Amino acid sequence: MTPSTDLRELLPWSYPFLMVDRMVHCVPHESAVTCKQVTASEAGDGCFPSVLILEGLSQTAALLFRLSYGPEALSGAPLLGYLKAKFRSGAQPGDTLLYTVTAIKMTSRRGVFTGVARVGATKIAATELAFGVSAP
Repeated sequence: MTPSTDLRELLPWSYPFLMVDRMVHCVPHESAVTCKQVTASEAGDGCFPSVLILEGLSQTAALLFRLSYGPEALSGAPLLGYLKAKFRSGAQPGDTLLYTVTAIKMTSRRGVFTGVARVGATKIAATELAFGVSAP
């Protein structure tokens, strides 16, 4: 996949629920990097909600999963297995969030991932998450 590929074709989410704007890099079965430009309309009280940062990380994991196993990989509903997260700070309007997700283990029906969200060189969140895909 090239960085310019339209993410709307690859993910089952759409605006306003799509929390990644662009694919930066992907190595199938290993890792993916995406980014999200935070807008003023998304940052309610001047800060982008932490739950949306987690959503961006999970959508990056879903992209990695789909790019690793093909277009039918998300044909069932993705079901969150577990989530562990730590936050250090938030993102503000105008910030570019960089999401980096690494696969710990993936099969064609489930995956376990680690993820880090950064603004510039500053790590603002880290997570471990797992999900499975229901049968279509």
